[in-house]
Amino acid sequence: MGLPRESGPDGMRLDPYAANNMIKARAGQLEDGAWGAWQDTTRRNAISLPVGPHRYRFTLRREWHDYTVKPDRPVVLRLPLPLRQSQCGAALVQLIEPSGAAFDVREIPGRVELRVSGAQVQGPIIAELVVEFAGGETRDTQAAAAPLGAPVRPVEEIWLRDREGLIVQSPGVAALAASLAEGCGDARGYVQAAWRWLMSELRFGDTHRADLDAADPLGGLLRTRLADCMLGSSLLIALCRARGIPARLLSGYLLHPANLGPHSWAEVRIAPGEWMPVDFGSWCYCAGDPDDPQWGRFFLGRVDARYLAEIAPREFTGWGSAAPPERWYRLERLDGDRIVHTLHALPANTLFRRDVLDLQILGPT
Repeated sequence: MGLPRESGPDGMRLDPYAANNMIKARAGQLEDGAWGAWQDTTRRNAISLPVGPHRYRFTLRREWHDYTVKPDRPVVLRLPLPLRQSQCGAALVQLIEPSGAAFDVREIPGRVELRVSGAQVQGPIIAELVVEFAGGETRDTQAAAAPLGAPVRPVEEIWLRDREGLIVQSPGVAALAASLAEGCGDARGYVQAAWRWLMSELRFGDTHRADLDAADPLGGLLRTRLADCMLGSSLLIALCRARGIPARLLSGYLLHPANLGPHSWAEVRIAPGEWMPVDFGSWCYCAGDPDDPQWGRFFLGRVDARYLAEIAPREFTGWGSAAPPERWYRLERLDGDRIVHTLHALPANTLFRRDVLDLQILGPT
């Protein structure tokens, strides 16, 4: 179908992001078997979790294949922990490789750090985290929304910053925010208008981070109209902040048994102390149709149970001694009952990190 390709020892090679984006570009074409099968799977995942609070057992086996070793300093590697107090449960961490090496474990809100002497490591470092936690559906409380332009409490001003990671204000973002605000009287109405624009004007897909404009990453997104979960959420957050509405980026893991993996979504402050969850990943269920009666607003104002590990900019896991290469891509695949996520460095395609994920639903809390 015209995708760039090359030959390798195992056959034809494709850019996995370009191949995935080709499928998404055919959204809604039911005669396309690849698209139809993919959307059926995402919809099954979307309704796969119980609504009420349940206890979960989450297992993450992580392999670090590239990390920084500094003389006389420990190698510091990080694993995510459930962040909110309501989720917290018992966590067990063990170092598998190098076998028998001494290590120190330090638990910090949202993460656990492993410290291993640089003299003890030469090859891959492998650790496993098993944590039990409580999770359930989160919904918009439907509290009265603050009017646009209402004052913001000092404690919430941190979520109005003009620049935070991929959340960067630009003339294009400001102009779009102004147009979306026309006819909106309060924060909830504005979020709904922004949601409609995101669903109908963007396409869910993958973008290599090194291809983004570092000075204006969202400006490029407005041109390409292609966004993954983090980029789409970042744009929504920037649009809200441009109109004086605090908004923040959350990251962690979806708990869908057939799609267990990393994910990002947004929360928008609708009124003082009231946060509304918004997940751009809903595009995958409605194929860009915000008027779909079942799927068009599926994760607008609600999200299912999640493993929440980060609330930017203060609470995060971070990379520790294993910062990613400048250019990389991610793959995922099934391995029996587990799901494997790998990060690969470009241009050599070398393995940088491997995560093996498993989840058990233990029962209601």
